[in-house]
Amino acid sequence: MKTYQNEHVMVQVDCSVHLLRQTWMGIPSSTSFRDASLAILALAKRHQIKRWQVDIQQLRLFNPVDLHWFIQHWLPQASPGLPSSPKVAIILNDFNQFAKLGTDLLLRASSAVDPGLSCRYFIDGDDTYQWLMSN
Repeated sequence: MKTYQNEHVMVQVDCSVHLLRQTWMGIPSSTSFRDASLAILALAKRHQIKRWQVDIQQLRLFNPVDLHWFIQHWLPQASPGLPSSPKVAIILNDFNQFAKLGTDLLLRASSAVDPGLSCRYFIDGDDTYQWLMSN
């Protein structure tokens, strides 16, 4: 089920297991990135998301200004109202180190807010669901 979509991201929520899937594409404009991030946060709070699958295989890169906005504005809004100790599975295209660097920055900042955060990188999305569902 598509829950949210714009020109750079598609978001799906599986409420039965508190799982949110994001698939990013291209080079998101600041407006697209920020609107999507806020929509994702609203969905995550509404459905008490504790498992995140973030597919960045088709993402070219994140804008550093948007990464700063995410850390300064999105993360402080995310802490209250979301389950603690979430699991985040990142699906990479191993050739795209620029997207990975941006994701690393966001994950380090997220870990500082929630030290119980569990994250793992994957090159193939097939194993992510099993890892996300494991205890």
